Amino acid sequence: MRTSIYIAISANGMISNPGNVPDWLSEEYGKGFIKICREKRAVIMGKTTYNILAPDNLPLKNDGTTIVMTSDVEQKPADKTVVFTDQTPVEIISLLEEKGHSEAVIIGGSLTISEFFFLGLVDEVILVMEPVFFGKGLHLFRDTDFETKLNLLDVMKLNSNTIQLHYSVVKKTKT
Repeated sequence: MRTSIYIAISANGMISNPGNVPDWLSEEYGKGFIKICREKRAVIMGKTTYNILAPDNLPLKNDGTTIVMTSDVEQKPADKTVVFTDQTPVEIISLLEEKGHSEAVIIGGSLTISEFFFLGLVDEVILVMEPVFFGKGLHLFRDTDFETKLNLLDVMKLNSNTIQLHYSVVKKTKT
């Protein structure tokens, strides 16, 4: 399965401001977010991201699978595509493959992104860099010890201030 990350970042690498309010995101980011989620039809996110989006702004409404990583697996989902799970990233990939998915996109947050990166389960990263700095906020990665090299595939100017960076992840060869 091919797994991508699509995430907005501040110019200093934060994925959220201190209040966790997405008022700093451009319209272009929002359009790209919906587009990639609907193209992939399998979306992975953490509980905080879900709480920000649900119920009205979930990207999949009637088709596909929305995986929410949480310890609260008994919660009632806001949409029929939503699956709450406490499974590991490897188990989530297997679950999505069993449902017929060949690709998925991770849309947040930092713990979810970090877990998938640490296990080498990410194939590409799309960063939408918004023109803002946060002195405090949520970093792209949690305290996870890994190093991953990237290859730049594309740079696209989305508007007069926002750029999109598209990378492939260099997979480590096993020796």
